[in-house]
Amino acid sequence: MRHRLFAFVAGTAMVVTATSPSSSADPVKAAPAEVFIDSIGVCAHWGYGDRIYGTRYPEVRQKLVESGIRHVRDGISRPVEIERIKELGKLGIRHCVVAEPDAGGTPEGFRDMVLAINKAVPGAVDAVEGPNEPDFFWHSGKKQYGGKNGGNSPEEAVQAAVLYHKDLYRAFRAKPETAKITVLGIALGRTYEPGKNPIPAGELTDFVDWGNFHPYMGGNPFSFPFAYAGIEKYVWHGTNPSQNIDEFPYAFTTYQPPYGNKPMATTECGAATDTNGTSEQAHGKYIPRMFLEYFRKGIKRSYSYEFVDEGTNSGNREDRFGLLRNDLTEKPAFVAVKNLIRVLADPQGRKPWTPGTLDYSLKVTPPPGYDRPQYVHSVLLQRKTDGAFYLALWHEISAEDGSTQPRRQLTHPPMPTTISINANVYPAARIFEWGDDGTVKERQAKFDGKTLRISVTGRITLVKIAPKPR
Repeated sequence: MRHRLFAFVAGTAMVVTATSPSSSADPVKAAPAEVFIDSIGVCAHWGYGDRIYGTRYPEVRQKLVESGIRHVRDGISRPVEIERIKELGKLGIRHCVVAEPDAGGTPEGFRDMVLAINKAVPGAVDAVEGPNEPDFFWHSGKKQYGGKNGGNSPEEAVQAAVLYHKDLYRAFRAKPETAKITVLGIALGRTYEPGKNPIPAGELTDFVDWGNFHPYMGGNPFSFPFAYAGIEKYVWHGTNPSQNIDEFPYAFTTYQPPYGNKPMATTECGAATDTNGTSEQAHGKYIPRMFLEYFRKGIKRSYSYEFVDEGTNSGNREDRFGLLRNDLTEKPAFVAVKNLIRVLADPQGRKPWTPGTLDYSLKVTPPPGYDRPQYVHSVLLQRKTDGAFYLALWHEISAEDGSTQPRRQLTHPPMPTTISINANVYPAARIFEWGDDGTVKERQAKFDGKTLRISVTGRITLVKIAPKPR
């Protein structure tokens, strides 16, 4: 479950809402704010007893509750993991658990372990994931299944994992008590050239609810190299969340085909803040944007790897993936995500409901040297509690040049953006602006009910617009 090799990823999935730089306004369907919040998850390692997850578990648990994050991904091969999942389940935190022969022996045995957890704490496990990065771990671990020996080659390891996964899906669907648990697909660990995924197209379409991949941030060489925003090869060396899923959607085109038309999830994503990795300031911009960006691209749930830094070595990438530092102090990313959930939380919107539409358009007037207004991205959300729309805006731009070590930090001018609204709304709007430290400042906007002008930056901004009753 630990990230060993950088994996690129991209997509052609459904867009929740897209930035429109044109002047014509078309109604945009909002997504429920709670559905977005429900798409946010983190990875944890409850079984690492000699590390921070074990040595300071009560404090880690408190930070998790404080964050507002409701979804965690881990395994169940150790008894302590099961106990933690039950305990956190009582606090309303749900787990996606990774299926491996190490837990339960067979797919049916794994299912029965999950069934026992949910009998003790209903709903504690709400999703199961197929074997994790089998082209790495089933090969190195020489795992066998269905007559296939993963030790022979990475390709045979994947074949064995696919056979296991199909039986896993059948096992969960065979019992009414587990039939409604979401089944996620296999996420591969290696970087494959487009069209060379070792799992054939459509092979797992009928054996998942959601597909799965690991689109870590860090650039996309499967793209056209052009200079932009201070980076010689912008998409190759830009480190922002969308580089491998949007304009050049390598990750979707490479890793989605085995799942056909099924929606995707990502059970590992994010960036490390080691010496040669992403700076904490850029990380604080990227992580909340990542959750919004992936949601915008139709990804059902995104588990950021991981919740807490596993160590203190600034030169070791594996030590520095957390939203929290190893001493449990908060990185800007933790603060930013916590505040995003806090502002959008919608107690009355937890159950399914139908949000409305908002007739609006965006017109971006970029400053000199920034001729890509399409990089201003947006997501429209609505809360049921007060009926308010929340328009999330951000400049999807790289804050770093990934071609240098350490990475060269970049500063970009704001993107002046005009929001034009053709709807019956109150002539009042609130602006929520995120700072470099993840904190949020709220202010009243100058708004006549029709036009609102704001400066969009690499930090997220929320615009709250209240519709009048019909």
